[in-house]
Amino acid sequence: MIMKLELFKEVLKRQIPIDIGKPISMITYQLDHPKNCGDPWIGAYSKHGFWYKFSFGTNNDYEKIVARAYDSDSYKMDYNSLKIWKTIPNCDCRFIVAKNQSDEPLGSIIITYCNDFAVIGVYYVIEEYRHSVSHLANKCHRFGLMTTFSQQWKFATYEISNPSAFSTLQNEKITIIRFNNLSEVELIALLKYDNNVTHLKRDNWLKEWFKQENFNTYVAFKENEVIGYGCSRETAGGYVLPILIGPLYADNFEIASALLYATLKKYYNPDDDYDWDPDIFAIYRRNVYFIVPNENTQMITLMEKLKGETGTLKKERLFYITQTTNKPPNAFINLRNF
Repeated sequence: MIMKLELFKEVLKRQIPIDIGKPISMITYQLDHPKNCGDPWIGAYSKHGFWYKFSFGTNNDYEKIVARAYDSDSYKMDYNSLKIWKTIPNCDCRFIVAKNQSDEPLGSIIITYCNDFAVIGVYYVIEEYRHSVSHLANKCHRFGLMTTFSQQWKFATYEISNPSAFSTLQNEKITIIRFNNLSEVELIALLKYDNNVTHLKRDNWLKEWFKQENFNTYVAFKENEVIGYGCSRETAGGYVLPILIGPLYADNFEIASALLYATLKKYYNPDDDYDWDPDIFAIYRRNVYFIVPNENTQMITLMEKLKGETGTLKKERLFYITQTTNKPPNAFINLRNF
């Protein structure tokens, strides 16, 4: 008798970590290889003897990372981001991957310089190797990232399945305009609003980022002044793609609700939904994701409003922590071949 084993990722979903909110502890492999030595740009060994090598990644490498990150950890990424980042004027984007001897990606990181700030992201290592690498979060002090509580944010990922109260989000009293339809004056007002909210000079980045075809970006106005903006987009993962909300900035709850309605409206077409031909892409049959700071209780209320009576809302196991500085860090970074 032959039995088909259950997929590892399905078994992994049922595992409960010892420390809630932290990754599941990995099995430590003791390989008869060198440990903690070598040059990562030529070839090196991790603390448990895994060989790896750094290189500047291609778009094909990025697509593999996106697919693997979704498959193992349900990360919400899309395949076009790297191309966009590399074409943004006055921004320098570097994508670095770690590969094994079979040329398979083990992890990645991206650093992007724009004007007077830099962002480190897409920091991902496949789960089988996470126990054998140097974790970034507790090494930030090496790069001058000496954060205080006010500079550190913890973000949780929430999933709403089959939201049933989408129509209750609408507020026709608020003027909302699609990003692609903004006039030059309205665009300048949006960029000013974003700068006031984020305190970052990212005008070029924002304009190129929101031009993507899979982005649904809307801006709220009151007497020609921007009072909020929001965005939704489909990310990698399956035939019916997940919908990720963000950024979503608004002056109050009502504006945020109206913006959320606008960004999701393209998925609400009940007149084209039939029993004999159901609309599988309808918002009330989709999964909608939010990445929300723990302190933002109003966002939880907004998600509950969208969920309705028959939808479901759950908080995912892993969370994100961001760190920043208010001035350039006192650090020297030398990346080979830059």
